[in-house]
Amino acid sequence: MRNKRTLLFLTLFLLGIIQFSLAADPFAEAKALTDKGRYEDALKLYMKVKQTYPGSEWVPQCIMEMARTYEKMKKYEDAVAEYKNLIEQYKASPQAEEAYFAVGRIKTSQNSMAQAVRAYDLYIKNYPKGEYTVMAYFNAASLYKDAGKSAEALKYFNEILRNYPEEIWFYSWAAIYSGDIYTLRKEYDQAIESYQRVIRSEKNKVLYSLSCLHRAQACMEKNDYITAKAVFNDLLKSNNFFQEEALYGLGKSQYKLGEYELAREVYTSLLQMFPDTIWRNNVEKGLKLMDKRIKKQRASDDDL
Repeated sequence: MRNKRTLLFLTLFLLGIIQFSLAADPFAEAKALTDKGRYEDALKLYMKVKQTYPGSEWVPQCIMEMARTYEKMKKYEDAVAEYKNLIEQYKASPQAEEAYFAVGRIKTSQNSMAQAVRAYDLYIKNYPKGEYTVMAYFNAASLYKDAGKSAEALKYFNEILRNYPEEIWFYSWAAIYSGDIYTLRKEYDQAIESYQRVIRSEKNKVLYSLSCLHRAQACMEKNDYITAKAVFNDLLKSNNFFQEEALYGLGKSQYKLGEYELAREVYTSLLQMFPDTIWRNNVEKGLKLMDKRIKKQRASDDDL
């Protein structure tokens, strides 16, 4: 009897030692190992925690940290396997949401478009109002856009434009990218409408200015030089963003409208302000043409 009690005491004592050594904060210890680049040691510690507390809430947290560690080691397939393990075994855990999104993120980095979009779709299905939902829509849309699949891209961008106006960064880029797609398709009215959706605010000056620039350029392609000139002028007056592009566009639209002297002034200013502009050759050729047109106009006026 005494031997049994002694054995039980020793067992409890050893379990207590193990529990004490791990309960201190194994995740902080593993993080310290990871910060030092000791990834294998960190993985061993996570495995030890999993084995010691098989039914605890620490297990899904360990799986998540193991997946993140594999990512840092650039062992992406191992990371995906751990994320999927987390999703399959602990779908109700707080870590599962990030795991769904992480699979899409990794597949995106690997240029696996179909698998990435599938992962984002699964995330959206399981977390329609999740922390990363708008990002999942945006990432899927961007993948389709880069692949030249405009209809699919617009479908996802439109979800953002319909449901996430408060997410100003994603909303603005969704509007700009949608406008760019419509412009490439020569659907200029839809493009202009999309650019106009970008929200104007103090925090959104750059993207709003970019949308104005693209809108003016779409008007140019539509041969609506009057509107283009007005938008370029507003852009030049409102802030200091995209001044070079706006000057070039303004001068070109004025030239198209036959306002040669005004266009000449704008092009001259462009060369003075931006002597290394990528449009220098075009501007110099334009100035020579304008001089001829101005001379011709003046000769015609003298005949009157």
